[in-house]
Amino acid sequence: MSRQSQGSRRKKVKRELDGYWIWLRSPIRPGYRVTGKYLFFSKDRERLLQIAENEILNHEFHRAKVNMNLIGESIEHVLCLYYKDDSRKHELAQRQEAEYPDVKYRYWKSDEATLKGEYSSEFLSKLSEDEKEFFTSDKRFHSRREP
Repeated sequence: MSRQSQGSRRKKVKRELDGYWIWLRSPIRPGYRVTGKYLFFSKDRERLLQIAENEILNHEFHRAKVNMNLIGESIEHVLCLYYKDDSRKHELAQRQEAEYPDVKYRYWKSDEATLKGEYSSEFLSKLSEDEKEFFTSDKRFHSRREP
């Protein structure tokens, strides 16, 4: 494939909605198995979508998602930027400071921690009791795959 063909392929990030998340995908399949995600938070959902597209198009990430609506008393949306491990956490911290100072960066969270229902006390404090129960329940045997 020519460089021009590769360049034009890279310019298209696919978006899909699943009712709760806006999923963003690179047209290029990752050459690794995803085991977790880097987390960014902002009140501005569109800003998080811009960051996701930038990371996919320019920094070799392949998949991301941003929540469509807020839950509980949350005032911020979350961007989950998926990767194989936490090896890029310092690179992302530097980029956040230089290019995305308007968003909060919370480093890495493994899929295993998510499936076990491990969430920050700050996040959980903004949820109703029913929502807390849902998020903190162990989902390792009941997980649903993204679209």
